[in-house]
Amino acid sequence: MQKYIHYKKWTGLITGHSREKFGRCIKVDVPNDIDNYTVFDGKLCKRDNIVRLPLEKKLSNIEYGKKATVKLNIFPNEEILKIIIDKYFIQTFIDTYQFDNIQFTIPILKLYIHSKKTPELFGTLEIDLNEYFRTGKYEKNISNILRRINIENLIFKTYKSFESYAYEIFKKSKIIDRNLLDNDHHIKIYIKNKQLLIQSNIKYWEELEDILHYRFIISFFNKNRNYLEYYVPFVLNQFSTVTPNIMPDGYYAVKETINEQHIILIDLPLTVDLTNTKIHINSNKLKIKYENTSN
Repeated sequence: MQKYIHYKKWTGLITGHSREKFGRCIKVDVPNDIDNYTVFDGKLCKRDNIVRLPLEKKLSNIEYGKKATVKLNIFPNEEILKIIIDKYFIQTFIDTYQFDNIQFTIPILKLYIHSKKTPELFGTLEIDLNEYFRTGKYEKNISNILRRINIENLIFKTYKSFESYAYEIFKKSKIIDRNLLDNDHHIKIYIKNKQLLIQSNIKYWEELEDILHYRFIISFFNKNRNYLEYYVPFVLNQFSTVTPNIMPDGYYAVKETINEQHIILIDLPLTVDLTNTKIHINSNKLKIKYENTSN
């Protein structure tokens, strides 16, 4: 039976289906495993290793900001521009287990550097997205541009293929922990198929050497009734290997390595519902990001 599949513009992620036509939607026969599909170019596509992106035909200004899918971090003292793309977000609309073979329908991301005072083009950056996700790094020496224009007068433009872009200038970095230079968190926590995933984003373990054996507790509080719904204890050195491990208090976790990021995977009890929870951790030093995909 055909229904209207409703989806998001930039990702193609399916938000639901109904018999009524409204919003952004297509009419198709709904497969049983609809959660394994996205929408691209008016068609259902099975999730695989392909990142299918739209591409706008008009140039858009990249706004100044701290968070975005594509982030430009500029360090004028070192005359370097770094590009950070949120790979955790990209993972949400492809088959996660094929991430190592990721391919983009539009593999070249182009950024244009202008001045606020003149229409002159001062430079063009081209990022091969396929290559970026193999290396996880893009840096560009922009000394030739900064010799011609003040850092405060730069404007960045692009033909958008992601929903959100931003740039930020780091004249004197106040960040002591190098793990937080390109990200705002050490640990990402999200829920998928009744499993809790605790994913490490830590590269510089020496920055956290004093708390490697500290017993962290992640607590989930019900937003409406304000009581403890669930909690998970763990220690950072659990990420150091990829073998099964018994967590404190008898929790059983299976650790895997996905995209060179260590993960603690926990099966949630059937009686636990984390769809309307807020999160707390017993530490100010360890920064966490909680993505409640059930909301």
